[in-house]
Amino acid sequence: MIDRPKFSELIYREDRDIPIKYDIVQLKMDGIWGCLVIKKGEWKIYSRTGNVKRKGKIADKKADVILLGEFMFGSHWAHMRGLDGEFYIFDCLRYKGKDIKDKDLSHRLVVSDFAWNELKGELEWLDILQNYELEDWPHLWDEEIQSQGYEGLVFKDSSSSYADKDAWARMKAVVEIEYICHGFRPADEGTRYEGQVGAVIGTLHDKEVYVTCGGLTDDMRRDFTDNPEPYIGQVFKAKGNTWYPSGSLRHPKFLHWRTDKEPIECTYDQIPLDIRESRDKWKSVSG
Repeated sequence: MIDRPKFSELIYREDRDIPIKYDIVQLKMDGIWGCLVIKKGEWKIYSRTGNVKRKGKIADKKADVILLGEFMFGSHWAHMRGLDGEFYIFDCLRYKGKDIKDKDLSHRLVVSDFAWNELKGELEWLDILQNYELEDWPHLWDEEIQSQGYEGLVFKDSSSSYADKDAWARMKAVVEIEYICHGFRPADEGTRYEGQVGAVIGTLHDKEVYVTCGGLTDDMRRDFTDNPEPYIGQVFKAKGNTWYPSGSLRHPKFLHWRTDKEPIECTYDQIPLDIRESRDKWKSVSG
């Protein structure tokens, strides 16, 4: 199975300088990483864990292609836009039976376009991501990420092979962190949830910070109100618009429990280094 590359994480700032090696920008859609394998008259879409998510037949028995893309599977964002089942190509690793993983990304993108034009007539759910120049990223962020709800931007080095390290970076509109449940905050008086839990309070193992995470469903509120004790000390994942040097999030929301995680793993170093260092710089100036 094809491994997904590891991304370098970039944090959004209006004055952000993106490393110049990243000269291609693509929109990050809210789907799952997919690997489309076409061979011997069959096609299969694999997830990052190797599970077959979808399969079928193709008339072209000679087609021998591996395409990577964003598969619109189980995504509310995709469903609301009528994109369920669509596959958006962003890379090609094999074409006409030849392995091209070691070729430059610029070459692989040209081949991706060839493959898409050859296959889209029969595979109507197949599409391709547009590539933008680095200078376009602020406009994309304002017009597509903030306005249209795309998940973020992916920055790529056009001279890189698929195996090269640090060849891909991403800037997400939503960031995530794992906290330890410290307790619950009651809902505000006078609201429809008065008398129930209003938010989960999260903290870190190695830093004193208390983060109030909303975004609870009605079922969660009732469960946490009626039976809070088993959740105290458990690990949960939260999301927000960005990290703060304090260890908190902007607009934090509860996502789900992480029963596979131990509280000792909820450490401050989940926050990217440049964010943590900005706290130290501020303290040195103000102190």
